[in-house]
Amino acid sequence: METSQVAQVDREAMLTLSDVMGSKTLLTTTMISLTAVFATGASAMDISVGSQVRLSAGYLSLNHDASHLTPPGSSGMASYGDPTSILSYEPLYEADIEFSLTGRGEEGWFDLIAGFPIAAGGTFGDRDYEAGQALYSETFSDITLENGGSVALRYGLPSDGTLVWNDMVVRPYVTGGFGLERYGMDGLRCGAACPSGPFPTSVTVIGHDLFSASAGLGVWLENEISEAETIDLRFEINGGYLGVTDSHYLRPDLGPVPNIFYDLATLGGLAEATYRYETGQGAELSASVFAGGQLGLGGVTFGSAGGAQTGPLWAWSVAGHAGVSVGASVPF
Repeated sequence: METSQVAQVDREAMLTLSDVMGSKTLLTTTMISLTAVFATGASAMDISVGSQVRLSAGYLSLNHDASHLTPPGSSGMASYGDPTSILSYEPLYEADIEFSLTGRGEEGWFDLIAGFPIAAGGTFGDRDYEAGQALYSETFSDITLENGGSVALRYGLPSDGTLVWNDMVVRPYVTGGFGLERYGMDGLRCGAACPSGPFPTSVTVIGHDLFSASAGLGVWLENEISEAETIDLRFEINGGYLGVTDSHYLRPDLGPVPNIFYDLATLGGLAEATYRYETGQGAELSASVFAGGQLGLGGVTFGSAGGAQTGPLWAWSVAGHAGVSVGASVPF
């Protein structure tokens, strides 16, 4: 099977996840299945269930280079810029609710987490450049949340005895997960250059489905500051995949939607600090701050009303986020 055929199969599978099954149905089913598996094998562990709300602000840009292509004669351009286009969430504000199943025991530990966005907003920018990075189009839209969700697992690595560093217990682990989120970009406000003109917010001009998957290594540092209080530090590095199906609803020349496909290999990291307080009844309250970033490299393919696709063209992404969370858990 050719590489282009593989990419097409991946895109069709991603659209099936989003359009047919629905991200919440898929993720809920996955969470229930994983919970059953871990509950079966975790009889020697202390099991807790919990939930938390996470508030974050993030940035994501999707960039590509078409400077080697010849623009259409009607465009009036000699050549495209590098980058040719930047699509950016600047920023994306989001509130998520997470449900967790945790196990702690002498033989090991795990955290199984399912998250769902419950609110989102922000500004989406679309900028296009010709040679010399001369801006020939700049527009802004309002970001709206449609649906989404994620599942993540942290699983402790076996160690010979307890590892301690600077009076903190050190627990290395592996981590992995996947997520699917869908956003709409409503309205069109003109920036420095605006050949298409403005549109009201009642018009959805662009739609994005973002599928992500990653796996990596982490370390959990635990410092007990009293019988009831604990400070956790967590650091992760991971690699994975980011796929974006882009629907440019006002571009009939790009063919039926979705008409732009990003396929990116990613490398990212995360840092989180958590304060935990255990009540006399065994419940636990927590508050966290976190920050992370990610780079992606790969390609983008453009559709065409004429049937032929353009690409893949060289593409890359830059992402970052930071936020806070509060939560609670109880023994199961």
